[in-house]
Amino acid sequence: MKRNELISLIILLILGIILLIVPGKIITTIIKIFGVIIIGLGIFNIINTIKATKNNIELLYGILITILGLILFVNPTGIASIMPFTLGMWIVFKSIFKMRLVRSLKKIGGNEWIKLLIVNLITLVLGLILIFNPFEGVTAMLRIIAIFIIIYSILEIIEYFMTKPKKVKVIK
Repeated sequence: MKRNELISLIILLILGIILLIVPGKIITTIIKIFGVIIIGLGIFNIINTIKATKNNIELLYGILITILGLILFVNPTGIASIMPFTLGMWIVFKSIFKMRLVRSLKKIGGNEWIKLLIVNLITLVLGLILIFNPFEGVTAMLRIIAIFIIIYSILEIIEYFMTKPKKVKVIK
């Protein structure tokens, strides 16, 4: 592992800690960054459409993308509040749809349907939590992700220091 990889791991560790402490601000920052990227893509599309052809559909697409990027950049909190609800609805519908599979497996016989039923009930509850308590649900998910990032970074840093003094060479 190279020294720049160690620096990347330390930065990842710091980001994980920040995400663990203030997950809400990270979401709005990511949405703003995504908004800026979309604005750039929209403007780029508009400029290329004007230069290359007079295709109204491509020009309209560029304008709509730029407007979407502006909405994301100007109102990241509003967008962040919609996302958990949308994700929760998707999870609930997916879980309900998979209950048909549980019913089919139960008709076939065996015990496999019980495991699938338990998994679907857990995901259904998680989806409902996101729908009815979106901010707490997202905060909890982000904190879990942050813990995984922190653990991963720490383990990789430990591995770096364990292998560096021995000058372990990787065979390619």
